[in-house]
Amino acid sequence: MLGLYFLIDLGYNVFYTAFPLHAISTLNWSIAKMGVYFTVLSGLLIIVQSTVLPRVSRKYSDAALIIFGSLMLGTNFLLLIPGNIFLTYLAAGFFALGDGLMWPSFLSLLSKVVGRKYQGTIQGIASSFGGLPASPDLSLAAFYMKNLLEPLS
Repeated sequence: MLGLYFLIDLGYNVFYTAFPLHAISTLNWSIAKMGVYFTVLSGLLIIVQSTVLPRVSRKYSDAALIIFGSLMLGTNFLLLIPGNIFLTYLAAGFFALGDGLMWPSFLSLLSKVVGRKYQGTIQGIASSFGGLPASPDLSLAAFYMKNLLEPLS
């Protein structure tokens, strides 16, 4: 489970590092347009986690929501490839649905697997373990910006 936690966190870090580069180089977005996108994405996440998640978590298991959410996240990434603005905003909906269902369900399953006695300990370890991908992603993004995009300007 810790390995999966690490991979999920790695995926989020890659997205949050790579998307601004994609938005600048492919979509030709300004920082303001990226701000609007992330505001819409955040609003959709709030809606999914406050209205959809409570309803579906009563009907479906954590494992089913993790699988469905992961498929929605995968669809999100596929929709980003063409570099179309409509598809990019549609992808935000898939990201919000996928993340809003998958991540809380994954954390719930993790806490159930380890039992009540070790919940805090394992979630603390998992959180630390999940933070490992952040530094390499940011370093790679800085390298990309410096060596590949700077010569273009």
